[in-house]
Amino acid sequence: SVPLSYYSGIGAASKVGVLVKGGKYLEALAEADAFVFDKTGTLTSGKLRVDKVNATSNYSEDEVLAYAAACEKYSTHPIAIAIKDKAKNLNIPELSDYEENAGHGTAAKLNGKTLECGGTKILSDSQKAKFGKNASVFVVYDGEVIGTISVSDTVRQESKNVISSLKALGVKNTVMLTGDSSANAEKVSKELGIDNYKAELMPDDKLTNIQQIKRNSKSVCFVGDGINDAPVLSASDCGIAMGLGSEAAIEASDAVLSAGNLTQLTSAVKIARKTMSTIHINITFALLVKAAVIILAAFGFAAMWMSVVADTGVCVLCVLYAARLLK
Repeated sequence: SVPLSYYSGIGAASKVGVLVKGGKYLEALAEADAFVFDKTGTLTSGKLRVDKVNATSNYSEDEVLAYAAACEKYSTHPIAIAIKDKAKNLNIPELSDYEENAGHGTAAKLNGKTLECGGTKILSDSQKAKFGKNASVFVVYDGEVIGTISVSDTVRQESKNVISSLKALGVKNTVMLTGDSSANAEKVSKELGIDNYKAELMPDDKLTNIQQIKRNSKSVCFVGDGINDAPVLSASDCGIAMGLGSEAAIEASDAVLSAGNLTQLTSAVKIARKTMSTIHINITFALLVKAAVIILAAFGFAAMWMSVVADTGVCVLCVLYAARLLK
């Protein structure tokens, strides 16, 4: 009945749109007391838009945007897509020697000089002090900041309710890990009621943080959607990927939210807990009945039919009790 309970729990989860890849991940989900979330594309829609472009040197705003779009030409990051979409009607220069450094940004050569587009990690300390709080993206040409770009995202409609529901289920710690700026991370964290957040993280930093959270938690679930989330998904006790996220994230995960949103997450937790409760009840019931028959047999009071009931009968009852998870 124990394997059937797992199969029934996995089947019940699939009915609500959550694909769990094995019984041990269902158990990890049931025991989770900490949920860690990526921000962009997970707690937020991931549909970014460029709000404002500021030219900080002898360049126009259109030139700054065009240079940024050229530098992001081959990037699939949501911010890069938003910049390229905004600049689609501009004259985009041709660059060479394209590079992309996860967590930093992109770089290329323009007229033999380095053009960079990324977050605060591409800035010097003095540049961070001057421009660091003004925007999400910075365009640096030959070591000089020539412009900044402000990009915004919208929080998913279901995110706040999901965080509240998880806390109502007894989850002790909700955490957001993001490579985005501290200002944006703080804003989203306060809006959703998340307990803790860490911002401006590299993929390796996310992995370090998840390992630290695991040391202080019974079980940790990480929810993410991007290719840079794959190592963290693998390192968590139960990695949950958004169904519309990257293939690498889905492959590295232990469960998938097939609808591509967070709505079914709390349902999956409830099903996982119900599954583990069913397993514990079945085991306890079977042991108690068998123990009672053994004691009666020791004193000569157990008939043959009692042994049959204690073995086959209990097995049938446990199987029927486990199968109810599919309803």
